[in-house]
Order: sequence, then structure tokens, then C-alpha cells
Amino acid sequence: MLFKIGDLDNQEEIFWDNLYQKERYPDFSRLLIGCKSKEIPLILELCKEMKGPFGVLYVLLVSRLGKASGRYQSPCPLSYEELELFLYEHQEYFERDGRQHLWVSSVSGEGQFIFDNHNYIFAYGDINSYISKLESKGFSEGEIRIPAPHCHNYHTDFDSEEEAVNNEFEWLYSPLQEGDDP
Repeated sequence: MLFKIGDLDNQEEIFWDNLYQKERYPDFSRLLIGCKSKEIPLILELCKEMKGPFGVLYVLLVSRLGKASGRYQSPCPLSYEELELFLYEHQEYFERDGRQHLWVSSVSGEGQFIFDNHNYIFAYGDINSYISKLESKGFSEGEIRIPAPHCHNYHTDFDSEEEAVNNEFEWLYSPLQEGDDP
């Protein structure tokens, strides 16, 4: 099976047993969510309660097709239905290939989800509501840490998906920023 991130020593997939971890910083709080699988449906379920519309930021860290690494922002906000169609259409690519991060934000400011190439979901917004939803789905609080060393996989099987995502919109491009970790 193709996977996004693995343990470098034994090349096995890294995943979590449906955990969340509260993170508090001086200026904000967030949840770090580690799923056993199916991160895209979870993001969509958390977005479903929001008013929308939604912005998408596709952060391409490494292209196997020669595309410029950078931040690709959807040119206009998407309705929930458009977001759902886009994410489900490319679900396997987002969940199983490590060449990108995906950001989904409510334009109204209700919440933001960053699904990164470590299979983490960073959730910003109504933390207590997210925790209630996660616990109702069997998630529990726990520590989520990436083992070192680890590897990110960029699968040839997903090259056509990289191309399809690149062609999905007339993306607004900007260079990678510090912290995007190429």
C-alpha cells in the first residue's frame, strides 16, 4: 500500500490511533489531530458545521512533474459542496502522497484546518466543539509525535493526480514561506 510518511528504519507507515493533542501558545491555541486513516472525510465533517464559503491553499513542496514549489491559493471561495467534491476527487493523493500540505479555511473565520505532509491535521477555531466531535468518533487525547528518522514518499502513481490538482483551478501562486518545509 502506498503511504505518505514512514519510519525510515523499517519503511512502515506512520499513523496514529485517532488521537488529539491540545497545543497552547501565547497568541493562539490549536488541536493537533492524528488519524488512523481518512483525514479528508474528517476535515469535511468538521467544516460541515461552518457557514462557509471556504478557501483552499495547496502548498506544493516537491513536484515530480517540474512544477514550481510554492503556495497555490484557490482563486475564489468554494461552497461546501464544491469543497467536498474537490477534496473527495483528490482524497487518495492528499492522504497518501507526501509532496504537499493542504489548507482549508472558512472565509468567515470560523475555522482552519492544515493537513500537512506528516499526516497531522492542525485545527484552529472552536477547539471545544472539535474535541466533542472527535470524542464522539472515538478519538482520545494523547501525545502525537513523529519518530526520527522518518521519510516522506512521493509516488509515481500519483503524478497524474498532481497534474489534475494543478489543473483544477487557475491557482494564485506565491513562493513557499518559512515554515513550509520543503
